[in-house]
Amino acid sequence: MIYYQLFFSMLFLPITILIYQLFPKRFRWVLLLLASIGFYFTFNFRLFIFLIFANVITYVIGIILEKQSIARKEALNIAKKEGKEAKALVKAKYQKRTRLILFLGIAAALSVLLYLKYYNFFAENINHLFGSGDGHTILPIKTLALPLGISFYTMQAISYMVDIYWGKYPAQRNPLKLTLFLSFFPTIVEGPIALYGDMKDRLYEGRAIDPDNIIRGYTRLFWGIMKKLVIADRLSPAVTLLFDPAHHTKGFEVIAAAVLFTVMEYMDFSGCMDMVIGIAHIFGIELPENFRQPFLARNASEFWRRWHISLGVWFKTYIFYPVSMSSLAKKWGKFAKDRVNKHMTRVVASAMALLPVWLCNGLWHGPKWTYIFYGVFYFVVITLELLLEPVGDGILNKLHTTKENKIVNAIRIFKTWIIIFAGELFFQAFSLKEGFRMVRDITKGFHISTLWNGDALTWGLDIYDWLVVLIMLITVIIINLIRERGVNITDALLRKPMLLRWALVLSLLMVITIFGCYGPGFEEVDLIYAGF
Repeated sequence: MIYYQLFFSMLFLPITILIYQLFPKRFRWVLLLLASIGFYFTFNFRLFIFLIFANVITYVIGIILEKQSIARKEALNIAKKEGKEAKALVKAKYQKRTRLILFLGIAAALSVLLYLKYYNFFAENINHLFGSGDGHTILPIKTLALPLGISFYTMQAISYMVDIYWGKYPAQRNPLKLTLFLSFFPTIVEGPIALYGDMKDRLYEGRAIDPDNIIRGYTRLFWGIMKKLVIADRLSPAVTLLFDPAHHTKGFEVIAAAVLFTVMEYMDFSGCMDMVIGIAHIFGIELPENFRQPFLARNASEFWRRWHISLGVWFKTYIFYPVSMSSLAKKWGKFAKDRVNKHMTRVVASAMALLPVWLCNGLWHGPKWTYIFYGVFYFVVITLELLLEPVGDGILNKLHTTKENKIVNAIRIFKTWIIIFAGELFFQAFSLKEGFRMVRDITKGFHISTLWNGDALTWGLDIYDWLVVLIMLITVIIINLIRERGVNITDALLRKPMLLRWALVLSLLMVITIFGCYGPGFEEVDLIYAGF
């Protein structure tokens, strides 16, 4: 069962809404927990044990860290009477202890993810590097099942433990409430990666169902399903063919492959985010937005502030900032003072913090060298953007213009598109070797006439499919441009008469029913980011 399936939207969700409303307010979170467990069990109930393990680790470490914090305060109050030296010793003692506890908690949570998701990747590479030529392997390759949402709930568990360590809020004393936070059924498949501090009040307060929220929620749910079933899944055959090494894609087809996959990935992932945000909104729970018109970004850094926002916030909070404040960064600052100019000092400091962020970003997507290259690619691009920023500013000054000039803006956006499409080409390539081969072969038999000479009709889509994609894509672009201007379309909808509101919901449902890719003749396409 998944969000875009008829069983979910027309049976599971309505029944959950009805029972939720009938439950006493203070126990409605229990119903959400039961719904989340039931939803998870429809995938593989045996793998739920891994989520329970993560929950136990997170709960226990959170409680221990909070107790250590209380003990530290009490010890400091006593040490104050004995002088500064005693106070410093207490601080050092408890800091060392709590860091060890936090490290053990994070290591335990990560151990399951690293083993299930990355063991075979490392085993294959170790065997390739150190194995003998007669087929002898150092590490055996294993058949391992990957629990649903393990990357997402592991990151939420780590953020929870770190936030308790930082003293942002008290530990959750009810283990079942913590289980709901980690397994909430709208977020378990693809996120967004929610932070406990943002969710703790919303999840447990048990707001009554508001009719406007039902309309708002179902409108966004169907909008997301439309993006997934009508656009993303329709493009899947073309993307599969163009990235198949046997097809030997070259010339203009390479550009088409990169662009079509980028569109497909965006419609698939942002469509899923629309679904889950809409579902949560029905229950009065506001989830963080994960996309903000990313293709209007003017550089790579801005693109990642608009694309998969919750992942970027997580990396920024729990990797970038700690590295920026580390002793190594401070040593560089002291060394660079009076030796290196301010701009280069800032670039090197940023690069030191960005490198682990982008290595982790690449690895987070999966155990493939193409994903790791994807992370390194953005690290290099963003570092170069920082390095060359004064050069760009100098050119603009000589031209007597600014970054806000419309022509300059258009050029910067187009430049960012090239970066995005290049990154996505390697992201989806069968291998790094195949990715570089595709880039090398762009110039071979390059004919832009592929767009209209009928070649595109050999990619698994007929003229009807391309027409549907084009019309719906234009619709999405128009909606995104309106949103970029700060217009809240959903709020505008709710100000319309009831009849018009429901007409829109039913119109979206009709579009999905008529143009959606499902049923006989269509192969179901899994959510892309569910595999990460």
